[in-house]
Amino acid sequence: MFAQVPVARIPGVAHEKDDATLAPALPRPLALVSLALSLAALTGCPSRESIGASSMAVLGAGVVNDPANKSLRFDMLKFGLDGFCHEMLKTGTPLKLADDDPVLGRFFASSCQTQVIDDDQRKSFIVQYQGKGYAWGGPFGRVGFEAAGLVEYAPDFQLKDGAMYVYFRPRLVDTSRFALVNVESQAAQSVVAAVGLNPQALGKKIVDSQLQRGFTVIRSSSSGETEFGTGIIPPGERPFHPFHVESETKHVLANERTEVHTGQQDYVGPFDVESSGQALYLTLSIDGAPSIEALVLPKATGDAMVDAFVRTPGAKAVTGAPLLDEPVAAGQIFRRFVSLPAGRYYLLLDHGNRLGNGPAVDTSADRAAKIDYLILLGDAP
Repeated sequence: MFAQVPVARIPGVAHEKDDATLAPALPRPLALVSLALSLAALTGCPSRESIGASSMAVLGAGVVNDPANKSLRFDMLKFGLDGFCHEMLKTGTPLKLADDDPVLGRFFASSCQTQVIDDDQRKSFIVQYQGKGYAWGGPFGRVGFEAAGLVEYAPDFQLKDGAMYVYFRPRLVDTSRFALVNVESQAAQSVVAAVGLNPQALGKKIVDSQLQRGFTVIRSSSSGETEFGTGIIPPGERPFHPFHVESETKHVLANERTEVHTGQQDYVGPFDVESSGQALYLTLSIDGAPSIEALVLPKATGDAMVDAFVRTPGAKAVTGAPLLDEPVAAGQIFRRFVSLPAGRYYLLLDHGNRLGNGPAVDTSADRAAKIDYLILLGDAP
């Protein structure tokens, strides 16, 4: 475990003292979809709460877990589906090929529609989506793409030790439209074409593989905590998060791990600051490279940079003044808080482009930076 490292205070940005320690660096499923079903419908509305977790407590785990009670189980699941597209449209989705693989990029949905099919022969939850994204394509460098399609999920859940495990197993994945809009390394294409590789197939494989894994939502009935994990997480287990958080006053927005190659960027978010007088609390740790640069950007700036990053080669320069701009060195835990007005904000992780205060990095050799990041929302000090 890393020791806490003091940091200097700067105007508008301060040292975040005591909310997180670094957990062991184990492989884990990153939260799939902010595509993800929000179980806020089971937590934010008293009538739905009474029909949701508290009703399950009355019915008992044996009744709810009984596979024969399919209609009861599906009726209960439908109470949690209202927030699905809201969550999918709100923030970017990390992309991975498998649980143990690094994050390859992100998908940003621009439209989403859902449909529930509820009959005796077929009980499904269908999502139609459209959006854009970027992914690290190995020999192709970064690829940018637009995608649209449909996923049919077979939802189900189990109760275990006071928690509800909601499963979304993909029944059908149909990426009806996938188009590359940018291939960063054009020079590599002629080399890999000789062995039968092409960036279009690679990009589509990344998106399809992500969707085919399904996802799990875990709702703790005692605390109301909700966790999202890619794949099917067995009852009683939890997704891995790089930081252990102990805070009764702050809300966890993200607790994840990503990988950013030399000369690349990763746009995390955007995240909501719900009212004035709040702050984003950042904790970061990096390995595999000497340093990266962390920047906090307003949503309008971040949206424009994401679109350019998807569509054109190279890192994108920040327009205007970032709300935070600091280097993050390896071997330390970086902690800051940034007091912000109500709005939406990105965390930009930049590896070696000197867009602000970060150090110069030799971009001729690729050194992928593994970055653990924790983002909390709480009252400003």
